[in-house]
Amino acid sequence: MKTLWQKFGPQFIRFFVVGVLATLVHWGVYVGLNQLFVLGMEEAMWLSVTYSVGYIVSFIGNYIASLRWTFRTKGSVGKGAGFAFSHAVNYGMHLALLNLFLYLGVGQLMVQGLSWFVPALVQAFPILASADALLPLPVFCVVVPVNFLMVRFFLTRGDEKKLD
Repeated sequence: MKTLWQKFGPQFIRFFVVGVLATLVHWGVYVGLNQLFVLGMEEAMWLSVTYSVGYIVSFIGNYIASLRWTFRTKGSVGKGAGFAFSHAVNYGMHLALLNLFLYLGVGQLMVQGLSWFVPALVQAFPILASADALLPLPVFCVVVPVNFLMVRFFLTRGDEKKLD
């Protein structure tokens, strides 16, 4: 019987690498658009829009990398639909958590914490003093494990032989 690590470990590592890159793209587009349009915490609707644009951009690269490298499987209409479905659920969790954390003031708490504990880091990287820029970070931490299980299910179902 395979251990949990033997069954999911290598895939999770690859998923993590692809996810980090997709997350950086997502976050970069979100922060870049917020900076371009001078958006702040008071524009909750527009933060959701820029967050969504970043999600869509990262989704495209994520699908290709997840299919070819993370799970090492061939694409199909069913797998593509399953991936899209899992990301639609994931996207809903993203937006719900983003807006919940916005409502709870998590971004401001993170800025205060960073400013208190590592002020030199905040001075070196001024984006860390922006609550709207930090707001997605706890969202990413919550949704990654759920997304891994959903994506893995949809991209590997029907595979006769796994490459791992």
